[in-house]
Order: sequence, then structure tokens, then C-alpha cells
Amino acid sequence: VKRNGCKRVYDVECKLDAEEDVTRHGKLVSFYEHLGCRVKPSKRIQYVNNNDSETYRKIPMQIDLHPPRAECPSKQERARLRRRKFSHLVSSKGSFLPVQLVGSLGKLSVRSHNSQEIMKLDWLVTETPEGIQFCTTHGHLLFATPSGTVSVLFPGDQDNDDDSDLDIDADVLSKWTHFVPCLVTDNDDADGGDCTENESSRSLWVLRTCHGTFLTADSLRQTLSCTRLPSFWQANGANLSLVCTSDTPPRRHHYRKCWKFQTYDYVSSMRSRFLNFSLGKATLIQALGWIHAFPAHPFHSWSSDDADSSPGSALSLRTLCFLMAETAREEGLPDWVQLVALFHELGEAVKVLDPSKTGEMAESIYDWTISSRSRIVGCKIPQRATFGEFRHLNMDEEDSRYNSDTGVYQANCGLENVFLMWSGCEYMYYLLRHNGASLPEEAFAMIRLFLLGDWHEHSEYASLINAADEDMLPFIQEFDALRRRVRLKCVDCGNLTDDQCSYLWDSHYGDIAAKYNCNHAFSW
Repeated sequence: VKRNGCKRVYDVECKLDAEEDVTRHGKLVSFYEHLGCRVKPSKRIQYVNNNDSETYRKIPMQIDLHPPRAECPSKQERARLRRRKFSHLVSSKGSFLPVQLVGSLGKLSVRSHNSQEIMKLDWLVTETPEGIQFCTTHGHLLFATPSGTVSVLFPGDQDNDDDSDLDIDADVLSKWTHFVPCLVTDNDDADGGDCTENESSRSLWVLRTCHGTFLTADSLRQTLSCTRLPSFWQANGANLSLVCTSDTPPRRHHYRKCWKFQTYDYVSSMRSRFLNFSLGKATLIQALGWIHAFPAHPFHSWSSDDADSSPGSALSLRTLCFLMAETAREEGLPDWVQLVALFHELGEAVKVLDPSKTGEMAESIYDWTISSRSRIVGCKIPQRATFGEFRHLNMDEEDSRYNSDTGVYQANCGLENVFLMWSGCEYMYYLLRHNGASLPEEAFAMIRLFLLGDWHEHSEYASLINAADEDMLPFIQEFDALRRRVRLKCVDCGNLTDDQCSYLWDSHYGDIAAKYNCNHAFSW
């Protein structure tokens, strides 16, 4: 929702009934006690039936607003004052929303700040002028420390006078409990208009702390933590959760462009333009040198003030290709698989061979050479297609010729006879064919089809595949799994030098390239 021109992280307001469902005995009482209230001992608890087949407890409570006595307080009074001190950390005003914090494997855990107990909690997001807080009905409160750890404070801690952590100034600790939600838009002003409701529901958020760090999920431990680099969350209104996602604004922006540009007519025009191979001549080892200038992970979000994480120090595409080939070699895969691993990303070299058109377009409008999840154009697009919330941008959605399972193709024609999205890997498939590479058919299928995850992961396009595609399926799945493993493993790897790459080529991969007729100057 928009209020005063600002977008909020949620669009639901909840109001709490002071009467407590007896099946949830004590939860609301505990919550109000955490806010500083206490049960009035002289009043009788009433049981109320509201004609909805449920029985409620009506519990009179009060809060003492008198200042403490001047004399030295007793141990019990110090504990009460400590509860009062931290009860003010939780806002009692503004809207709140029940929410789960979710990672890739489910609900995220958090550690108690003193006992290191690991807990999975359901949270209430409360809105304050300083941002949002995460608390529970039992009084747990989430906070982030300057060191990057995220912990939870709960009422039992507040009674411990010996805990030095609780001697932190209340104003300072209050800042630590606040997270500022910031919407990261992927809408392109050039497209015009606002985004759709479905598109908006998939928007990305960052939760910034007062330390300048960002709330994130540790993917290995599945616990909450903070990082200097932005980490992104998606709000899921269906199950009231905030999901820490690997999606980034650059990735969503790229796929948005894919949906907009990659129509049947666009692919046809790109095939007509590039499949005459008139850009020039170059060897594949030359092309490997060119792609050293391109990042292996183009969709990462880099921090502008983090020199160690800048694009200039990022893993290069050339290094990733060599490391993937070396992994295939270490795992004992055939030499032609090693060669496919080394060459499959060379489509990005077109930006060097065609700088005035493809290169400039990649910089300013849309980079089709980047490897991203593909789909078949000219037929009905699967509902599960990657970033399907952008499908309204694709003109083919409104063309009846392309809205059946087979579209413009013959039933069971085979994937060799369909048009895929135009990409660097699609171009490489035809480049190797055109220049007489003598690789096995499995190698060509792996290069072209590993990006078609809708088919090899989710069994889509059943009306178009044939027996030959089924035979190739295991090879494609294995290659895609290899690529995923290497990309995850190499996020923090250093780049190979020119000398290291030359040694690997001269000592091993050059001979394999000659074996499969890939060592001569290719027409691009």
C-alpha cells in the first residue's frame, strides 16, 4: 500500500481483541506482561461466550505508571525495573502483522543472545517510526549487533542481573532491534505504467540495520545473520512469510527484459541475422581470452563501498569455464564433456566481435548473450516458467497462433526442430555445427538444452519432445547439475591468470579441441 507517497512492506493491519481464547491460555497475557502490564490481583477472571461456539477469558490488567522509589531497590524490584526498561523496546503503537522468516529450507532459526539456544519462532512485525521490529507474543525480541550476529532477547533473560549484555543503554539497544525495510524496484521506466499486482507481489526488499548491514539467512546453517552486502527478501502474502531469496534486482531486471524481447518474431530475426556467420573469424582459445572481461556471476548485487566485492574483482567467465572443465576432468567425465564445459559460454564473445550492435545493446538495453533459463517460443508458455509474473510483457501471449501446446510446430517434432529463446548458448550450438565440430550428438544437446529447465526439471513440453530427446535427457541433466555445483563452489574463487589458462590449454584442452576439430579459426 502507499501512504504519503511511500510504499510499506505489508498491506494488512491487525487489531487485537483483549479477550483471550481459552485454547491459547496465557499467550496474550504474556504478551501484555512483556509490554509492562500485569494482572490485577483483586479482580476476578471472567469467562465470556460470544455466540461463536468459543469461550474466551477476560483478564483485567493494569500498568503502574508511578516512578520507582528513591531508596535502593530489592532484587525483585530490580528485576521488575529491568522488565520495564526492556518492555519499552517493543512498540505498543502502530500496526503489526504475524509473519514467518523463511530461508531456502524452511523456517529460519535464531540464537538466544546468552545461552546460544537455537529456536524457530513465529514473529509479529510491528511498525514504528524508526522502521519495523520482530517480536513474539511471548515477548521475544530480535536484534542485530554491530558484529553481524542476530540474536533474540526473551523475558527470562531480563531477570538475570548478572548478564552484562543487558546493561547496554536502552536507547542503543532499541536501535539494534529496528530494521528499515526498503523496496528495491525492478520496474523499467521505459516500459511505462505501473507493475501488475502479481509482479508487485514478487518484488524484492532489503532489511537494513542501524549498523549499515542487512538482515540475511545463512544458507548453510539456516540461521539469521547480517552481512555488508544487500540480501533480498520477498513478501509472500499467501502464507504471511518473508522469504530470503537468491534473486537479485539485476537478475529480475534481466528476466523482465527476456519476457519483453524474446518473442517468436524476435528469435526469427536474430536467427536470420547471426546464423549467416559473417561477423569475422576467431579461434575458440581467442574467444576464451575475450570473455575474461565478463563476470561469471552477472546478476550479483555488489556493494559500492566494498572494494573486495566490486565487479572488477569478480570471478571472470573465462575462469569459471576453465574451472568447470577441470571439475569435469577430476570427476572422470569424458573428454568431450570437458570441452563442452570449457566452450559452452563462448556466445558472449559476440559482444566483442559485434561491438557496435550487440555490444552496445548489451550495455544499454538487453544482453541476450548471458546464459539464463530458456523456453520455447512459438507455443504456449508453461505456467511455471521462470519469472512468470512478467509474462504480460510478452506480445506472444496475445497471439492465438502461439497459445496451444504445439503452437506453430508439429506434434512430437523433437526439440531439435523448435525455436528456443535466442541466447549465447543457442548461438554456440549453431556455431559449432556450422564450423564442423565433430562432437557427439550428446554434446550438442547439452550445450543447447541445459538451460531449458522447464523440460529437463519439470517435464514440460510433452507435446513436442520425441524419443531422441528422451535419450538425451540424462546427459543434459548431468551437465546442468555439474554447472550448478561449480558455480556455487566458485563464488569466492580467485581468477586464473593468462599463464595458468595457457598452460591448461597447451597441456590438455588444446589436444581435445584438435581431436574434435575445434582448434581452427571459426566463422562467427
